[in-house]
Amino acid sequence: MPRPLRVLFVIGTLGGGGAERQVVEILKQLDRSRFEPVLSLGSRSGELLSEVPADVPIHSFWEDFLKTWAFPFHRLTRTVPIARWRHLARLLESERIDIVYDRTFLATLDAAAACWFRPTPRIACCVADPAWELNVYARRMPLFARRFARWAYSSASVVLANSDGLRERLVRFFDLPDEHVRTLRNLVDFDRIERLASESTPSIPRDPFLIVSGGRLHVQKGQQYLLEAIRILVQERGRSLHFVSLGQGEQERELREFIATHQLEAHVTLPGFVANPLPWYRHARLFVLPSLNEGFPNALLEAVACGTPVLASDCPCGPRETLDGGRCGHLVPPADATALANAIADCMDHEADWQSLTNAARDRVRQLCDPREGLNQLEALLEQTAVRDQHPPL
Repeated sequence: MPRPLRVLFVIGTLGGGGAERQVVEILKQLDRSRFEPVLSLGSRSGELLSEVPADVPIHSFWEDFLKTWAFPFHRLTRTVPIARWRHLARLLESERIDIVYDRTFLATLDAAAACWFRPTPRIACCVADPAWELNVYARRMPLFARRFARWAYSSASVVLANSDGLRERLVRFFDLPDEHVRTLRNLVDFDRIERLASESTPSIPRDPFLIVSGGRLHVQKGQQYLLEAIRILVQERGRSLHFVSLGQGEQERELREFIATHQLEAHVTLPGFVANPLPWYRHARLFVLPSLNEGFPNALLEAVACGTPVLASDCPCGPRETLDGGRCGHLVPPADATALANAIADCMDHEADWQSLTNAARDRVRQLCDPREGLNQLEALLEQTAVRDQHPPL
């Protein structure tokens, strides 16, 4: 009987985002008779770290790097990325890795470089619009960054996008061969969601009208437009509501300043990271995803699975695909606070009509994101890819 394949999962941290949640769920469910997972993090941090199965070894670049004599040199010469790539390449060797699975844009860049040093078959995952990612992470030397990112994706044995729309954007943006990029959507375990959604009841009552959003507090997530919509509804239209935004991130201070400046403390709560947001999703009368950019948003999928009416911005890729073009939920233009306010008011006035869409939405997510089928596809792809090793020159 052949030994299990050793799979290295590469991601920056295990913060409470959708990409991180998907990695943790794959680590939990991967067939141990066929695969031995190993986890490589940039930093051993994040709210989901405690959920990593006990049999998965965890390696952290920063933990190891800070102990080396080379740390001051690399910081001084600004060559930390090279140190990161070499560290990951040594890990490929020491852990006898058969195949790499990287998830998120920066993890893909690191894994591609490491596999150039130590050739290893690799599956790269794209979970957000590459144009947006380059704008956020590679503003300096944009032409070089784009060429490097294109090489990182093209050097993978196969690339997985988590929605059809994102797959098409990735192919066009980097001029990749159509057959090189496939769609494998997020895994949505309805049994798990049902169990966790029933665990506890949030302390905030459903009245006044409770609106919930979930995700990292980052400009990409569009929370600033949702807060402006709440201000319009409360202060200009006299609506009675309460908005809870679950999550934490670099935009938290800015959002709290907005709340204080406009005296919205009685109408908005930012509780920070919540380990189990699902009771909040089920408890809400409306879930809102105001993102400016998404791949295939985990929070929206989970809210749909909880049977909650949903409103999302019609940003590129994920929400429109999830909600079948608006037939299973409501879509508004991104970065449009007035459109968000109008849609929320419509839900408040016609709640039964919005609730009537939830069964169709649940059925669609079940069809698109069956966890067993998705995991079977990933496991088959890992086994198929492990025997291939194609690396175009840098």
